[in-house]
Amino acid sequence: MDFIKGKKKDLSGILDIISNCIKYMESQSIYQWNEFYPNSDIIENDIKSEHCYVLKDDGKYIAYVAINEEQSPEYSQINWSTDGIKVLVIHRLSVHPESQGKGIAKKMLKFIEDVAAKNNYSCIRLDAYSGNETALKLYEDFGYKKVGQVYFPWRDIPFYCYEKNINSFCYAIELQKLSL
Repeated sequence: MDFIKGKKKDLSGILDIISNCIKYMESQSIYQWNEFYPNSDIIENDIKSEHCYVLKDDGKYIAYVAINEEQSPEYSQINWSTDGIKVLVIHRLSVHPESQGKGIAKKMLKFIEDVAAKNNYSCIRLDAYSGNETALKLYEDFGYKKVGQVYFPWRDIPFYCYEKNINSFCYAIELQKLSL
């Protein structure tokens, strides 16, 4: 299993991951995503801008994420804990329900943090739906600090904003702690 940059030919596989995640979350009464977000236009833009990565296992699409420097306008309301000079932002991290519970999301976060460290990002930021306890626990267990919350026009409950400081020295120490 290796992460590869998403290409146009991967669009249907990515959309399959997302549609299955939506169905699964709704079955758990988590109304984080819907038919409007994330949609095929958003994913196509991720592909065109070369900001997306997919993880495949034996040819089957099992995970998807977009990472870039684009911060939502709502992020300006947050008192972030780092200077934010060079920020990497996680968008749409998703693992096909059939592959959940196998450490795939943790593998994705390690990959993202490696990308951030290798490219001298000062921190990683993201927002997570406050109604998705599994996602919140994942980020908190992985050392992301909750620094505030934002509301998006299309949701009634807040999204929590998380941040993790990234620099080569601190990152190496954190990886050692996670390995213990």
